[in-house]
Amino acid sequence: MHTKYREPINKKYLIISIIGVTIFAILLAVFTPKFSSNTKQVARQTTPEYKSIQKNLNQKFNQNGRVVTIKTEQNINDSTSRHPHSVVVIRLTDKQTQKYLKTSYEAVQSGQATDDQKMYVYSIQDIVSKQAKKLDNNYDVIQFVYKDGKKFIPVASSQKNKFLIKPVKLKNQTNS
Repeated sequence: MHTKYREPINKKYLIISIIGVTIFAILLAVFTPKFSSNTKQVARQTTPEYKSIQKNLNQKFNQNGRVVTIKTEQNINDSTSRHPHSVVVIRLTDKQTQKYLKTSYEAVQSGQATDDQKMYVYSIQDIVSKQAKKLDNNYDVIQFVYKDGKKFIPVASSQKNKFLIKPVKLKNQTNS
């Protein structure tokens, strides 16, 4: 009698196990393709092109002819973030403007700048920071640079919620 009582229990566990494995296999088959397509979609979302921001920056900086070039670099790994991110680089190309900006920025750095020089550098930083507020995430960066010899000097650099280069303090300005 004892052996007959055990047989149905073993069959019962076997049937439950088979049903469980079958359900698990079906669920795995159904959800696996969706998971892989979602990861591809997430990867695409992490590299925005920022066409509207580039257009706004182009309108602000290139009002009087071609003064800057604007380019978005994708999947950058640098000291601004531990995450790969995009950097919108505004590169000053006009030679005359480069000379004035270099003189102004160096004067600001040394504490010898006139009010006009401070205002000039601050206006660039202000435009960059306002456009940075439109970025998709807190890791992406907008940076304004000019070329000095063989290296590029950043004048303004901002993320969505913070300045990466401290803005110039103006006389009439309270904390910004």
